[in-house]
Amino acid sequence: MIKILHTSDLHIGKRLHQAELAEDQFLFFAWMTNLIEKEKVSALLVSGDIFDVANPSSESRKIYFELLVRLSRLHCKVIITAGNHDSPAVLEAPREILKELDIYVTGSLPAEPDKLLVPVSGDDGKTAVVIAAVPYLREADLRKYSEEEDADDRAAAIRNGIIKTFHEAAHQCKSKYPGIPALAMGHLFVQDSIVSEGEREIQIGNQAGVDATKLPDYFLYYAFGHLHRPQDPVEGRIVYSGAPVKLSFSESENENRVMLIDIEDERISAVPVPVPTFRKLLRFTGTVEQLRENLKNLPVTDSFLSTFIELDAVEENPDPAKIADLQELADEFVSESAKILKSRIRFINQPAGTASLYDVDVNIEELKPEDVFRKKIENENIDAETAEMLTEAFRELLEEAYQKTEER
Repeated sequence: MIKILHTSDLHIGKRLHQAELAEDQFLFFAWMTNLIEKEKVSALLVSGDIFDVANPSSESRKIYFELLVRLSRLHCKVIITAGNHDSPAVLEAPREILKELDIYVTGSLPAEPDKLLVPVSGDDGKTAVVIAAVPYLREADLRKYSEEEDADDRAAAIRNGIIKTFHEAAHQCKSKYPGIPALAMGHLFVQDSIVSEGEREIQIGNQAGVDATKLPDYFLYYAFGHLHRPQDPVEGRIVYSGAPVKLSFSESENENRVMLIDIEDERISAVPVPVPTFRKLLRFTGTVEQLRENLKNLPVTDSFLSTFIELDAVEENPDPAKIADLQELADEFVSESAKILKSRIRFINQPAGTASLYDVDVNIEELKPEDVFRKKIENENIDAETAEMLTEAFRELLEEAYQKTEER
């Protein structure tokens, strides 16, 4: 028997309304390494979005490398694939050094398909399972497939390219490792999956719903990332581990987990292992007075870290006094175990042509470039598919700019 652990969407460097989530991630990393040691896990799969931005800060990179050093001491093979938030160049830069630590990184689709394959040995030293480490597939990765398509529908051509990539990976597994159980990693959106509020933009281009029935049956298990909400679109076979910590208020009810996979011969079982809740995220919605009562009667939590709060005020008619009241409520709130990160107010009977939502404490410095671009798109009369194509193009340009900065 061989054990494999599946997680994804670490988003190292993530900020929640300017609040650092590094403590949450440190606690998860400590918990995960203890689990790996306790369960004698042979391989860890991290399916994309290692970092929150393509050009992570030096502190984020330090956290990442400290985690890898810690994992290397456990004699556990680590297989990492890039997500849409990651820069392939940044992830792959130390690849050859990391191989010496039994850590394998795939940032982009290699020219030779068999380079995606990573064998994992059992206690007897023989290959027990092979992993097809497929990264997030950008349009440039799929050009050889999309150029073969006569279809005018760009999104459909890209989806077909994704499916062909997995079929090619299955063929390579069958050819190079005949009779060996195979698993696949991926960072994509599968049709009928459930997205969180903060993930609406992912249903774009190559993420606009890959049909799970068209993925090859050869793989016993698909270790997917991209969706932060844990779910199994095809139970026991196509699995999103979900983000291991809560990254936004829309994820406050997520039951965070990692997946522990047991493989014996060609039999596989995947069991969710709940991740402890290190921090509570609370979003209160109501009138300013109702929010005042919510803050007076905060629920008691046993979380290790202080609770983060978002206030979403809703009033009938526009009233500057209500805006001031909400600001005062947020400013005067004091608690040793909780902190208000954001407060905003919405008026139901808002006159046409005026802003419907007032962020009491929003600051342009809090927004990432992609956030600013997305807000601009939202204010334009652009259909959903075009908006998604523009967002994907912006991401690629942003990554190219980051790479040029790195080279200087």
